[in-house]
Amino acid sequence: MSNVLLKSVIIIALLVGSIFTTYSGHSAYAAPGFVTVTATNTSGTTVISVSNSANNTANIVSFILQINNGGTFKSFKIQNGWAGMKTSQTTLAFSAIVPLAPGKTTSFEITTDQQAPTLTWKTSDANNIDRESGDIGVQQSTTNPNNGSTQTTNNDNNGGKSQGSTQTTQAPRGVLDTSTFRIIPSTPSPGSHIRVVGLSFSALASLDLYVGNDKIDTFSSNDKGNFVTTVVLPESEQSGSVNFVLKDQQGNEKSFSTNIKPQGNNHVNTQQNIPLTLDVDPIYHRGDTKTISGMASPENTITITLLDSKGNPITTSTVQADKDGKYSMSDVVPIDRDFGKYTVTASDGKTQVTKQYSIVTTHNVSVAPSATRYEPGQTVSINGTSISNQIVHFVIMDPTNHQVYAKDANVTSNGTVSMSYKLEDSSMKGTYAADITQGNDLVVVFFGVGEDPSPPITATLDKLSYQNTDKPVVSVTGPSASTINLIIVDPSDKQKFADIINLGSDGQASYSFNLTSYTPGIYSAVVSHAEEKVEKSFAVGLSTSTGKISLNTVKDSYLPGDNIIIIGTANANSLLQISLTDPNGQVVKSVQTFSDKTGHFSSFDFTIPSIAVPGTWKLDGTSGVNHSSVPLIVKSSKQAITVHLDRASGVYTRGDIVQVSGTDAGITASVKITINSNSTIIDTLPTSATNRGDFDTAWQVPRNVNPGQYTIQASSITGKAVISITIQ
Repeated sequence: MSNVLLKSVIIIALLVGSIFTTYSGHSAYAAPGFVTVTATNTSGTTVISVSNSANNTANIVSFILQINNGGTFKSFKIQNGWAGMKTSQTTLAFSAIVPLAPGKTTSFEITTDQQAPTLTWKTSDANNIDRESGDIGVQQSTTNPNNGSTQTTNNDNNGGKSQGSTQTTQAPRGVLDTSTFRIIPSTPSPGSHIRVVGLSFSALASLDLYVGNDKIDTFSSNDKGNFVTTVVLPESEQSGSVNFVLKDQQGNEKSFSTNIKPQGNNHVNTQQNIPLTLDVDPIYHRGDTKTISGMASPENTITITLLDSKGNPITTSTVQADKDGKYSMSDVVPIDRDFGKYTVTASDGKTQVTKQYSIVTTHNVSVAPSATRYEPGQTVSINGTSISNQIVHFVIMDPTNHQVYAKDANVTSNGTVSMSYKLEDSSMKGTYAADITQGNDLVVVFFGVGEDPSPPITATLDKLSYQNTDKPVVSVTGPSASTINLIIVDPSDKQKFADIINLGSDGQASYSFNLTSYTPGIYSAVVSHAEEKVEKSFAVGLSTSTGKISLNTVKDSYLPGDNIIIIGTANANSLLQISLTDPNGQVVKSVQTFSDKTGHFSSFDFTIPSIAVPGTWKLDGTSGVNHSSVPLIVKSSKQAITVHLDRASGVYTRGDIVQVSGTDAGITASVKITINSNSTIIDTLPTSATNRGDFDTAWQVPRNVNPGQYTIQASSITGKAVISITIQ
């Protein structure tokens, strides 16, 4: 399913429940007669035909059906280019993969529990703006004696358009078949203020409000066809049963029956006014369901509007305060909504209050560098927020994907985290990546050194292993507003599924897909853009191993900040859990991995913490009842430099190559090697340590050097070390 379709389906699922029953502020009026809907009934099956007039200027991207008179939908069929879902027993929502353009027609086949159902329909365009609505099955029907089918034409929201050999269009009316209104409070008293709330009237229609036969007010609907207004019930009205009636200029009307209470029983008006308040969570994530709440005068109607960062309305809803003055409503954030700041306003008709919230990434960690570009020798600062009082691990990789820095940072009690890294004067120019991890949450940020950054595309999956009932979520970053290709490759290296992902203006997007038809095995999610490609493996339906586990590392001693490269074997296509434990028995990190179809597995997910305690650490690999363990020696980062020779005897002849190596010189530190005879320096060898503090260089013994005893001294920020050699 494309992102356009996914977006339409999600928005319809969120809004369809309110389209026919609540005031949303988003119904929009279209010019009359642009959409024609007909229904043909044959043996309990109804075929709905939807035509978009050639004179229309808008595409139709959604079509919603609601069955009336207590009926329910049983099933439906759709044409190619459409998708549908049953959002309730009484409502179907169809979304266009290819929008219905002007002059085009499509059809839907439905079955219900009624022979000839009465239906209400509504269409919307690509901007999710409602276009037209109407009823099907309410006019006189004609029966074909040859096939027993019944064809009915629609009453649209502008008086209807006949669907026969000739077509006529009536003048637009203000009160539609789908129009509804109510008053608040529902049982008012003479002389009291009442609020009148209406939905799905014609846009900008002039409406008259009557109590019985007495006209008490005139007002107009807004450009969306809705209204919220306050009127005073005349003192002269008598208590008892009464009809509130809304009439348009053509005499069409809607009524609302209620009781008028005697003035002495109007307890609401005697209650103390409560100032309007609004409570909103300041941080949202895509897909969140939050509660917007507050206080108001008892039984007041509160209008709640959400505006985007430019002040444009997104949604408008109404909610009524209870007898204690409390009100609340649910707010669902679509998974494709743009990141940034949003404004919520609440109004009771007299007072308006405003709050803001921010939609941030779906990650718990939200960080950014203080600048997008740095020069060699400058200090890189990365700041942001995360879960309070938990360690965040920072790793910086240079343009060759080589780790140049690693550090663990504490998150403060108020959720802030930061780190700084001073670039070497000789730092490589290009785009650097900073991987920031807290628990299983990983985010990547980029900065440039000596040039503007050119971020590559990245892809991360929310889990490593799934069952076929799960829906994996792949998070993708790349160039702003770009289109990313996604391909799922099955265990036999064949394409299983493909789609495109549209990145937002922030260069990010999340995409979810089904695994229903996936058999157990190792799959790959491949995302690509232009010449770039990233591949992430994931498992579906794997189980733990029943055989022996082999666990190995490329070395057995480490410094704080070192990466651990793990390789091993187990039964083919098996799930494994790998854990790192410190000398105190505390599990520092535990990750899941899996073996491939040959039984091999590897992991690059572990790093010795920068604040690691020196001593014997342990790696454990577990799968089912099978287990393997490997000890690791972690040395202090403050340990002094060491120097070694390639010959244990230390004896060389003139012309020989002497390999000089050492450890603990400091991460990427400069190292100076000097060869001395008594107090005289006869040669100097400058070099530098790796990101593990190791160094290695070579010295060729000059052919004119005198035989005898010499010393080789290695110096760095961690101290000096000396070793003797003999030249024969």
